[in-house]
Amino acid sequence: MKLLFVAARRFGRFAILLFVAPVVGLFAPWLSLLDANPILFAVSAVLMLPLSMIAVAMMVGTLFAGGQGSSATGISKAEAPGLWELWEDIAGAKRAKRTVIMISNELNAGVAIRRRLFGLRRARIYLFIGLPLLAVTDREALAAILAHEDAHLLNRDVNGCLNLAEFEATFAFVFAYAPPESTVSGSLLNMLLGWLAKPLAAENIRLSREAELKADRHAAQSGEAKESARALLLLGAADDYFDEAVFQPLKRELMGAAKPPKPPLQRLLSVASQLSDTELLQAHARKASAKPGEIDDDHPSCAERLAALGYDEIIHLDPVSEPALSKLVDQSVVQQMVVAFDDDWTMRVANSLQ
Repeated sequence: MKLLFVAARRFGRFAILLFVAPVVGLFAPWLSLLDANPILFAVSAVLMLPLSMIAVAMMVGTLFAGGQGSSATGISKAEAPGLWELWEDIAGAKRAKRTVIMISNELNAGVAIRRRLFGLRRARIYLFIGLPLLAVTDREALAAILAHEDAHLLNRDVNGCLNLAEFEATFAFVFAYAPPESTVSGSLLNMLLGWLAKPLAAENIRLSREAELKADRHAAQSGEAKESARALLLLGAADDYFDEAVFQPLKRELMGAAKPPKPPLQRLLSVASQLSDTELLQAHARKASAKPGEIDDDHPSCAERLAALGYDEIIHLDPVSEPALSKLVDQSVVQQMVVAFDDDWTMRVANSLQ
């Protein structure tokens, strides 16, 4: 197991050869049975043919692993001029030129890299930013968040750069074309890899946590610790408040509901302004910083991240007076995205209630 992880972290998708090589080694002796023992050849074909197909799929997967990027164009500079200007200031013109900014409905931000043309062309950067995040941060806090994501790029620890993630993506490619529930090859591979799933997930969580703390330390060393701590606590407070004011009531409304209730994104954006109250904001920030980390969470706890920034306790938070959402993105575009996200949620809930 340790050897496998060492190979995967060092060679990425090419560590798949550890699985392919034994199959290749068995293939020639199996073919020799065609003349020596045709009956044994036919019986063993039940195992060898699916294994051979898996080996071929794995080899093809090494070409495409990490390269299945989205064809979406993201939000344009015309639609979010302030957001693009801020990203260009932080990442620089070269990295910004390779970036696609994707807007989500989550209180989160993230960055990923997708290879193009089997890695022969420069990789594309996908920057994900949530509407709720833009609603509870101002330009300064958002700049700290984007600098954190840029630190992941500089440290080369985003998913598209991690060899282990690319190794895992090779299997995902195989399962995409040979689903375990409907193909012999896929079910056989899934059975063979069952023992690998938990250790691989645990290693991914460990690497993700390491990457988050490393990016936080980068902010501290760059003199941006205070603004990064403020951004972290603004998001932590918003997450705790949204759970209390939106998601818990919504969960109760969905119990026994005959039709979909008011969508969550609409609710989030309508109550986000309540966090301009200093006492409310500080109270939820304290609750967020006191929450212990979860075993299966790929992010460290708020307290651990504050410690990486050099703070043993929470700082006083200045509330957001001018949300980034109202300043950096065209408001007509915001309304269109909110409607699209909420319509999608409403449709999925309506289908589940039938």
